[in-house]
Amino acid sequence: MRFSISGKVMVIYGSIFIAIIFLTFGLSYYGTVGRLEQDLKNTHLALLKQIDDKIEITFRTTEKDLLNLSQQVEYVYFMYDSYDDPSQKYANFFALSNKLKTIVSTNEQLSSVFVYSDASKDMMTDKSFLQRSDSADNWLAGYIDMEGYSKWISTHKVWDGDKEHNAVTHIRPYPLISSPGYRKGLVAVNITEDELFRIMGDVYDGGQQDGHTFIIDGSGGIVTHDDKSRLYTDMTDEPYIKRILGGNGNGQFTVKSGGAEQSVFYRTSAYTGWKIVSVVPQSQLYQPLESLRKLMIAIASLMVVMALTALFFVNRRTFKPLDRLAGKLSGSLRHVKAGQTGSLGYLETAFDQMFTDREQLEKRVRDSKPALKWRMVMDMLTGYRTDYASVSRQLEFIGIRLLPEMFVVCTAEFDKDGGIGPKDETLYAYALCNVAEEVINMENAGIAVDLGASSAAIIFSFAEGDEEQNHLRAFAAVEQILDIMRRQFGLLVTAGVGRCYRDMSDIPRSYDESQKALQYRMVIGSHSVISVLDLIGSDNQDYYRIIKMTDRIVEALRQTEYGKLNEFVAELFREAVGGGLSPELLRQLSYELVMKSLQGIAATGIDTEETLAGLGNLHERIGRCSGWKDLEDIVLAALEQMARKIEDKRMQRGSHKAIEKMVAYIQEHYGQSEFSLDRLADKFELSPTYISKLFKEHMERNFIDYLIEIRINASKELLLDKNRKVNDVAEAVGYTNTRSFLRAFKKYTGMTPSEYRDSAIASQASPE
Repeated sequence: MRFSISGKVMVIYGSIFIAIIFLTFGLSYYGTVGRLEQDLKNTHLALLKQIDDKIEITFRTTEKDLLNLSQQVEYVYFMYDSYDDPSQKYANFFALSNKLKTIVSTNEQLSSVFVYSDASKDMMTDKSFLQRSDSADNWLAGYIDMEGYSKWISTHKVWDGDKEHNAVTHIRPYPLISSPGYRKGLVAVNITEDELFRIMGDVYDGGQQDGHTFIIDGSGGIVTHDDKSRLYTDMTDEPYIKRILGGNGNGQFTVKSGGAEQSVFYRTSAYTGWKIVSVVPQSQLYQPLESLRKLMIAIASLMVVMALTALFFVNRRTFKPLDRLAGKLSGSLRHVKAGQTGSLGYLETAFDQMFTDREQLEKRVRDSKPALKWRMVMDMLTGYRTDYASVSRQLEFIGIRLLPEMFVVCTAEFDKDGGIGPKDETLYAYALCNVAEEVINMENAGIAVDLGASSAAIIFSFAEGDEEQNHLRAFAAVEQILDIMRRQFGLLVTAGVGRCYRDMSDIPRSYDESQKALQYRMVIGSHSVISVLDLIGSDNQDYYRIIKMTDRIVEALRQTEYGKLNEFVAELFREAVGGGLSPELLRQLSYELVMKSLQGIAATGIDTEETLAGLGNLHERIGRCSGWKDLEDIVLAALEQMARKIEDKRMQRGSHKAIEKMVAYIQEHYGQSEFSLDRLADKFELSPTYISKLFKEHMERNFIDYLIEIRINASKELLLDKNRKVNDVAEAVGYTNTRSFLRAFKKYTGMTPSEYRDSAIASQASPE
């Protein structure tokens, strides 16, 4: 049977169209329905991961609380049952009880805290005290010889002295790293089963319509369940539970239970070893896909009918002239070449469209980088991204430069009383973020984003220094940012600064603290920098007071001032012994001073590992000391050895004329409040980055640290005039913010300006 050209075209293109439609349908079906089916499974596993992450965060918070509690003096006395008299014992009990209540009140997830002393056999909670002979409820004593250094107990009945709870318990021994037979006691925190279930329910945002989500321990016992009647039951009689307990990590499988197909999802917690299980009926899991399947089949059928109908009418009218032309041409030159030419034309068009789409996609990615940057920073501020290693490449891709540790967050808000409109508000926020990033990246790293509502968030990260020193650096940088915004834009900005934390996971804490500090602008006033340290008092215990004295020792070491070094070390040990520190705390103080000194001299280019090796087995030598004088001699000898290494290093380095001129210029102009690294760079026609590098190489410190030190030393001379006010002294040495001057002065001298003045005047008045 012979076909005309139009007939052949219709058959060929009809077959191609139908094949394309069915192929498109198949690919779309498996690419959409199949992908959605896999996405549904991945979503359920992701929900279990969120539950696991939230529970782990909650549990790790309890870990930090236990570690902090183990360092409290009252806790140590209770564990050793070592008191001079009954009054001291009761006073210690009262103080320890208050600390337990504080832990429970500040952590809404905790229901109670228990401490048990194996020396006295007593147990104390935040609500009651149980003596060894008073109650049979001293259940904690049974875990004194438990294996390992911590233990999680799944849901059990706990009486805290007030009422009985279904609770999950975390137990740690004291000392924290001690084996059975060497332990002095135990501490346990309890989280109610209801709280654990609430954490799990929050992830589902209202809960599942059908199915169950629950947690079991390694033996199949219920930890928490939405069906409370299942608590304290063993689920190993369920076949799918045995399969879950036999598996590791995460998984999903289908079982038949209760006459219906059930999808079982499970995840093994790497932290507790518990299994988080979600059982969902198949009908509920795939219900969203049924309507999509039907819709796609209907669309495919309609496309076939429409394609054949359109092909019939269009083809019959389009290719009829070819039938007439075919009779005039030879049989070898009929429609074949024309059909091939048409196919190549369509292919060329398709490739052109692909390249066009690719260029448009690249443009959209470039245009979306600011939004990605904002999203990334907001995720860090809200705690959604807490691991630096997992986000470092994303940060690099969108142009965010952050160092892996030492983070400070500042929240800045500018005054809108001048009638700033929405458009100007956006422009000022953009300018504030640009100024902040320029100032930060001169010596450190960081990022700033617009939060809306006339505010911005600024994240600092530092490559060196301790938490307190970096907090001070951030505070000084924010003051410089505010000064630039006032001078260049006439804009008054108020900022709150949070604490410095070492890990990225603590960025939300610093952010919350900065917002809390910013709220005090109504008390302190606009155009000021408010630190959270101004709002919360420091710990007054002797050890924390004495450890602050090590800062000036490290500074004397860096300056190789042997006289001050001997004087400060002797004073430190006199204070420690006079304060009644225990031998263990004296050893710890000595070791921490040496380690802090090693960190302090690292900036000079000295190899700290080689220096530590040259000191011998320092930890063992300190541990063998029987008297505090021996400790003082060992520490002083180690510090003097470090000082000699610093002197040798400086002799090898030589001098630098540019730095000498800069130092002279700083000595002359340090009293000007607007003095900054930018001004120094303009004066000597060098880049700020290069000047910062020169300071680190030849002055062994950052520019801002050197400027603060110059100002503090100058203020000491001015304070000798007892008729001069502290505010005037602060202004004379370049501080427009008196609180900033007070904080810096105490950081570098260990005293307030008033205390220093009284001490210096008394020393001058005393006879020789």
